[in-house]
Amino acid sequence: MPTAWITGASSGIGEAFAFLLSEKGYHVVLTARREKRLQEIAGRIRDMGGTAESFPADLTQEVDLQRTVEAIQHRTVHLVINNAGFGLYGPVAATDPEQEQSMIRLNVNALVSLTRAALPQMIERNDGGIIQVASTSSFLPTPYMAGYGATKAFVLHYSEALAAELKHSRVRITAVCPGSTQSEFAQKTGIRQHAPMAAREVAERGLRAWERGRPVVVTGWANQLAVCLPRILPRDWMRRLVERVFRNRS
Repeated sequence: MPTAWITGASSGIGEAFAFLLSEKGYHVVLTARREKRLQEIAGRIRDMGGTAESFPADLTQEVDLQRTVEAIQHRTVHLVINNAGFGLYGPVAATDPEQEQSMIRLNVNALVSLTRAALPQMIERNDGGIIQVASTSSFLPTPYMAGYGATKAFVLHYSEALAAELKHSRVRITAVCPGSTQSEFAQKTGIRQHAPMAAREVAERGLRAWERGRPVVVTGWANQLAVCLPRILPRDWMRRLVERVFRNRS
């Protein structure tokens, strides 16, 4: 039975991936901060006939991150879903610098660490892969969410570069770029959403893209249109447009 390791698995897209992969015959390892919530989800998966275990960890903390890295290195993991992340809304000068650093540690540093933990064994087996959850913000300048957008741009570019490096192998890397999604993200970030997509649909489209070897997938036609705008409009127009959209989202 293949094993999938999922971060940010206590809600939203991560939780959706957990159920979806369990239904496809994976043993799922669930990582997030909320131990009780992870145990509830693992229990529901087992009640449905799947196998699951919880691995609680706060990936913004170096001790927990290293513990997770070592756990991945010492077992056979076929698929990693780097979904853990959060956003920060507001003008840069008005947001908490400690929160911003924590966001960067989770969205970027933890993702890179877990990717590097899993890659060597996958390359040696010539099988498996990693799904990185990025964002439509990866493609755009995002005033009022400047740090968040920058972290997700990193995730997209890092993932595309890895996919190119591994194109002659059977190890697949896919960046999933959702827009508004039915999850706890907007509530925790403090922003309004418009027509959010179901987390299950995002997970299904992301997994389908990974299975087909696609390096990038943008979920939803409206999001696909939005991420094409930087190819058409001058950069200063894009900055003004996104600034207007993001200015009053609280």
